[in-house]
Amino acid sequence: MPLPKPKDGEDKDTFLERCISSPSIQNEFSTNEQRVAVCNSLWENADKTEKEEERFVEIQKTDKKNQVVKGIVYTAGHVDTDGETMTVEDVQKACWNFLAHRKEKNIDINHNWEASGCYVIESYMTEENDPNFPANSWVLAVKCTDDVWQQVENGDLNGFSFGGTVSKYPAKVLLEVAKQIIGETFPNTNKDILPEHTHNFVIYYDEDGKIVKGITDVSQEHFHTISYGTATDKELSHSHRIDLNED
Repeated sequence: MPLPKPKDGEDKDTFLERCISSPSIQNEFSTNEQRVAVCNSLWENADKTEKEEERFVEIQKTDKKNQVVKGIVYTAGHVDTDGETMTVEDVQKACWNFLAHRKEKNIDINHNWEASGCYVIESYMTEENDPNFPANSWVLAVKCTDDVWQQVENGDLNGFSFGGTVSKYPAKVLLEVAKQIIGETFPNTNKDILPEHTHNFVIYYDEDGKIVKGITDVSQEHFHTISYGTATDKELSHSHRIDLNED
């Protein structure tokens, strides 16, 4: 649940009263001393370049037996879809604080702010030579309820997004941005319409690392366009997850 922010024209006393009594502050912090300190900090830093962010996290691994989905929250040093990145230290801090602040049950569906029954069972930073994910990545594994798992299986849910408050600052860094990525999709998630199959795909990027267009080849007499870096667009009532992490 997002933390309160000062409204235009709101004075400090009014904001502090509203902030301290808000459900997010009441749930996240156990003592009034903590709540007052946090709300004072939110007031003092309101004019800084802090902004609530939401990032889409692709489901990259699934454990059908245990109904677990796993994906990268953020990889340090990789340019995201907003043309921004985070340092290893900042990603690691966010990863550790996630569990330290007991947020493992803060999982909802489509940002409805209602407890879904899903919960985090793993939250960790990868190291060099990780067999599944790039180094310096924050990875989450989430245990799904039966109904949510069915939506994953059907392809209705192919990722999850996370929100937080960040401080942005300009920096000059040297990054290599791919102009295109070629790969193969995962098998179709919904097999009720068509038998299991995959597609080869190509995605083109602009100089800022944002997707210009993406398309698959023809398989089972159809193809898919690609608008986002997590899954193909739906065609014939199904889609395919894709993995854009380079080996």
